[in-house]
Amino acid sequence: MKRSFLLLPSMRTAIKAEAFCRANNIACQVVPVPRQISSECGMCLEVDNGAAEHIQRQLEQTGLAAVLANAE
Repeated sequence: MKRSFLLLPSMRTAIKAEAFCRANNIACQVVPVPRQISSECGMCLEVDNGAAEHIQRQLEQTGLAAVLANAE
């Protein structure tokens, strides 16, 4: 299954986003940002590719900014 990554501005935001997803039964995992996406260190949410845009919108509605990225 192809996965997408939601990039978040800070580790604190990543933890809040993960908590939001888990509270809403959304499968996700906090993982390091893949090197293909960014050479900087950081954490992101790994989510199902088919639901990524929907999850991004839900996070933004709760005030958690996220940028969608796909790893090749």
